Amino acid sequence: MTIELDTTLAQAEVLFLSFQQLVADMDRRRVEQQSSAVDGLRRRRGSTTSVPQVAYPELTEELRELLVKRRVS
Repeated sequence: MTIELDTTLAQAEVLFLSFQQLVADMDRRRVEQQSSAVDGLRRRRGSTTSVPQVAYPELTEELRELLVKRRVS
């Protein structure tokens, strides 16, 4: 059995970029939730619906270091 290096590297790059985008989206949404909880959301009169708060998983320092090292190099 052989492993095609070019294909494997391309797939790894796509997976890493997807992971990087996912982390950026989670961070952005976490900040939005915190700011909306503090500032309050602008709501229409008579509206009693609330925006559900989603608990995003915390990333370990090791995973964050991978992203930081990637940006530096």
